[in-house]
Amino acid sequence: MLSGQKYEFGDWLLDPDEHLLLRDRKPVPLGPKVFETLLVLVENAGHLVPKDEFMKRVWPDTFVEDAALTQNISHLRRVLSKADGAVIETVPKRGYRLLLPVRVVAERLPVAGDRAAGNRHQPSVIQEVLREDGASPNGVCGNPQIPIATSSAQPVALQRLFATRNALVMGLTLCALGLFFLYSRHSLRSKAGQPVVIPAVTNVGDKYTPSLSPDAQHLAFAWNGGAGRQSNLYVKLVGTEESLRLTKQASIDFNPIWSPDGRYIAFCRIQNGETGIYIIPALGGTERRVRETLWEEHEFREVLRSAGRLSWSPDGKLLAFSDRAFRNEAPSIFLLSLDSLEVRRLALPSRGDSNPAFSPDGKTLAFTRDSQGFQSIYTVPVSGGEEKRLISDGTDHWGLAWTPDGRDIIFADAGWPLAPGWLWKISASGGEPERLQFGQEGVEPSIRGNRLVYVRQTANLNTWRRKLNSSPASPSDRLISSTRMESGPQFSPDGSRIAFESTRSGSYEVWMCRSDGSGLVQLTHFNSVTGTPRWSPDGQQIAFDSDTGGNVDIYVIDSQGGAPRRLTSEPSIEAVPSWSRDGRWIYFASDRTGSSQVWKMPSTGGPALQVTHQGGLAAFESPDGRFLFYAKGLRVPGLWRIPTNGGEEIEVINSLEAGYWGYWAVVENGIYYLDSAAKPGISFFDIATHRITRVFDLENSPARFAPGLAISPDKETILYTQLDALNSDIILVENFR
Repeated sequence: MLSGQKYEFGDWLLDPDEHLLLRDRKPVPLGPKVFETLLVLVENAGHLVPKDEFMKRVWPDTFVEDAALTQNISHLRRVLSKADGAVIETVPKRGYRLLLPVRVVAERLPVAGDRAAGNRHQPSVIQEVLREDGASPNGVCGNPQIPIATSSAQPVALQRLFATRNALVMGLTLCALGLFFLYSRHSLRSKAGQPVVIPAVTNVGDKYTPSLSPDAQHLAFAWNGGAGRQSNLYVKLVGTEESLRLTKQASIDFNPIWSPDGRYIAFCRIQNGETGIYIIPALGGTERRVRETLWEEHEFREVLRSAGRLSWSPDGKLLAFSDRAFRNEAPSIFLLSLDSLEVRRLALPSRGDSNPAFSPDGKTLAFTRDSQGFQSIYTVPVSGGEEKRLISDGTDHWGLAWTPDGRDIIFADAGWPLAPGWLWKISASGGEPERLQFGQEGVEPSIRGNRLVYVRQTANLNTWRRKLNSSPASPSDRLISSTRMESGPQFSPDGSRIAFESTRSGSYEVWMCRSDGSGLVQLTHFNSVTGTPRWSPDGQQIAFDSDTGGNVDIYVIDSQGGAPRRLTSEPSIEAVPSWSRDGRWIYFASDRTGSSQVWKMPSTGGPALQVTHQGGLAAFESPDGRFLFYAKGLRVPGLWRIPTNGGEEIEVINSLEAGYWGYWAVVENGIYYLDSAAKPGISFFDIATHRITRVFDLENSPARFAPGLAISPDKETILYTQLDALNSDIILVENFR
């Protein structure tokens, strides 16, 4: 390849000298190995490149498995994707071919928003991953090395940059050269230090609980390897593609945290008979368990994967962790001495504490506490003392991270999957939180120096339809689908229309369509979390909840459209409405008494009456209006009923799993509900005989915490919500302040 030679293909320009990929003159970040892989393809465009050739060019002095090349190709396909066809062809067992026509160009095209290329945050000089052939008894490489960034990388890139610029302006006058140099310096100064958001880990599969090393050069994270229910720990140098696998057990490993000196990583493991807190050398080696815990796999599926359980004190002497003292007790925060292995409870027993995070000076611990189905953020002195609540805003807070100066706490504000996450900042002394300019769909933040990483998590929920009582049994089909979230379907009383909640407009809103899925109409435009629509018995109105204005309240809108009417105005949370069969009342859940209970109010507005006193959330009257059936909370299993004219409550179904409060529907003779005891599916509970009949299995996973089941008035069709895809990437923010 000649020096200064560049390659143009479609909207893309590849500049090997500057290590730049441009699209429409805008830089597209690529890791060094991904860039080298693309360069090999471009230089051989239209020709088959054998796998061996990639290995020689991209990893000349390092042994890597074919999976590393596969990951690079997969990443390039996402970056270069075209609507009209493939861009990279796979030739099975041989190699790959770039299908785009390539043209060699010589001139340097200007870059939109040019930062003089010296502000790219990709190391130019690194040492590759080195592995020895030997392996320790536990399957970890005997003496692996992580790539180390060199301090000379940035000056080398800058020298190359200015040399290139000088060559380009050789023919210009001295005055023009001076003006260009002054402009370039002004551009660099004005844009230097701005946060830069780039993907850090985009491997296929679930990735969670990222953690930056003390020097901010390395990233540890949990990954399921692309598929499956198990996960292991991996470490990589920031800015590179290769990852070193630290653990290889058939277990669920998660929440890696670094020791203050960067030599060790503590992590959580869930494995039959071996669950607990472990410590492993950061470069791989023998693990050892330092604490047995009572974590369970179902907790991980519900909460743990997005909620932190560990934090290492800055002096290296303590591990803060969240666990139960007994199996029937809610989790609390404990401190484990690494010298004596003694444990003491720090925070008071509660409904559930998690996300412990030591302050930079080690004197304070931040954590989250479950309260009325949501999480509040607290701090407490490590030496013991009074707890202080910083915020309680009716959402979940998946992950906490202190800023390096100890003044603020970064947290994720999420109600996933109903409300996508975002990163916020709040003062350690309390006050109003501030939303960061980045961090959309973000959870699980980790901060070291001027780098921040977090998980960007997105889900695809769709509403499926299945005919009941058909012979032969008909398969299910997607009725309401998109690339976003489609949930909470409800048939109109005559069965001709469906109201549902959707994020296809950018945020959750109430939508309506015909019963065959056609004729989509958006009913609300609050640009907030708005949903759980419920039809009035006459089909003329739809009740729903919305957090517009900063508080969750009940609204009603005409089914033909128009301005919504707000029915509740209490400072508490009022949500999940439904109508009485005679249309006179609207039931809803409220925490105005300090816990979630079912209330009812006149459908035209007026004072509300409390219905339940031992917990209540989503409620529906029986078709004859004699009983009220209800779930008790977001994280409470089971289904109850109480007479509508008053009386004792009884538990009807105990196998409705916690988190699926919206996956049930009452009909005249029984209840259709989600049965997840084995494979998730829909079962029918006969009220008269108490017999449970399996109706069908779900194709994919149900969506926890989302309303998800409806039966047509003629009992011929069932609608249900499924989680058809869950994607997560680890995102890096450079120049975080």
